[in-house]
Amino acid sequence: MQLKDRIVIISEKNMNNINALYGKCTTDELERIVNNMIDNAVVEINEDRSKLHMDKIVSCSECEFMKMYDYGSRIYYCDHEDRTDDMGKLGVGDVPRICPKWCPLSCKIDDSSAAK
Repeated sequence: MQLKDRIVIISEKNMNNINALYGKCTTDELERIVNNMIDNAVVEINEDRSKLHMDKIVSCSECEFMKMYDYGSRIYYCDHEDRTDDMGKLGVGDVPRICPKWCPLSCKIDDSSAAK
């Protein structure tokens, strides 16, 4: 059974608190409220994860796989063979401060920090 298909039992105390905040709720309203709260929690978790991730990663400018060619302007790209982005373009003019989501090294860092 997938997590989204599980039944959630809300305690009477929590239901009373929700009713105090929002008034008497129907099941559909309660579902909307809970899903909004989950959406907000996921956004905050991803922001926290990004902050932790940024502390541990090597920026593209320090990465051995970052390459540059000058074709009228400096174009930076990733030359890692395991990148999932076909072009590997990092930026024009300057190297980005944050590694792209498709960076193969950021995945390895995420895995190693999850193991701790």
